Amino acid sequence: MMTRALRVARHHLNDRTRDLLDKELTAAVCDIELDSDAHEAILAGIGAHALQTHLPGEILQALTFYPATGSHVLAIGNLPQQEFPATPRDGFTDEPAMAVTNALHFGLLQLLSLTPFAVDYENTGRYIRNVAPNPAAAGTTSSWGADSEFSWHTDNPHLPFGGKGVDPRRYVPRYLSFYAVRNDEQVPTEVLAIEEAVAALDETTVQELQSAQFTVGPPASTDETAPLRDTALLEQSYEGTRARFDRGTVTPNTPAATAALDRWVRALDQARSEAFVLRPGDFLIFDNYRVLHRRRAFRPGPADTARWLRRCYAS
Repeated sequence: MMTRALRVARHHLNDRTRDLLDKELTAAVCDIELDSDAHEAILAGIGAHALQTHLPGEILQALTFYPATGSHVLAIGNLPQQEFPATPRDGFTDEPAMAVTNALHFGLLQLLSLTPFAVDYENTGRYIRNVAPNPAAAGTTSSWGADSEFSWHTDNPHLPFGGKGVDPRRYVPRYLSFYAVRNDEQVPTEVLAIEEAVAALDETTVQELQSAQFTVGPPASTDETAPLRDTALLEQSYEGTRARFDRGTVTPNTPAATAALDRWVRALDQARSEAFVLRPGDFLIFDNYRVLHRRRAFRPGPADTARWLRRCYAS
C-alpha cells in the first residue's frame, strides 16, 4: 500500500481559548494605530505574547517545531475574528483597521521562528497580500483573479532557492501563510507534496527535470519581467526534492525537456492532493519549496462579502 506523502499538522482552538485571545488582542491594539508595514515588529510582539499566554501547550509546541518536523502543512482553526470591512475590490484595505488580525498573523509567524517579508515587484511591496477578486485581474492567473484556474504552481518560481542567513527577498519564498477572513463560496486551496508526483516518474524523467534546460518566467501577479534561464524544475537538497514550477510560465528549451515536462504535468494531475476549504479564522501555512498548490476558477459572491484571504510570505 502506497504511503501518503503529504504530512499535515492540524489543530483547532476551543471557543473559550479563542475568546480569551480575542479579548487580549483587542485590548492591546484598541488605543493605538498600527500599520502592517510600518509596525510589523510591534504587531508580531503583541500577537506572540497573547498566543503564548493563551494557546494550549500542544499548539505552542506544534508552532515551535513545525519548520523542523518535515511536515508540509500546518493548519490552525477557530482563531479570533475581528469586525471586518468589506472585501477589498482593488486588493488593498485599511491596514490599521486590521490590527487584531495582523497581530495574530505576525505573532504566529514569530512563534514559528519565521521572518515575514515583502518584495517590491509585487503587491506594491506590502507585507499582506489580500487574496480577493479584483475586477482589474479578470482573465489572469492571479491571486486577485477568480475566473481563471490557478493550476499547480509554486510562488515566484523565477527566483533561485535561498538558504539560511540570506535576504529572503531575492529568493523563492520558503513559506506561504494565510489567514481566512471569509470564504462563503467554499473555494478550496489545494495542495500536494512534490514527493507524491516525483514518485510516479521514471528515473530518466526525474533526471531531465533536474537538468538546466528550462526557462521559468515570473507570474502574472508581479511587475517582474526577467525570467530565470537555463534552470531545472526539480532540485535535490538535504531536505529532499524541491520544485520551482508554474505551468503558465515554464518553457522547455529542448525536445527532451518538452517530453519530461509533459510527463511531469500528467504526474501532477494524477497525484493525490488535499483540499483545504478555509473558514473565517483559519490559519494555513505550507512549505513553498516542497508543496505545489492551486485554486480552481470560481464565481465570487457579492463584492463586499466575496472570498478574502490574507497572505504573507515568510522565510
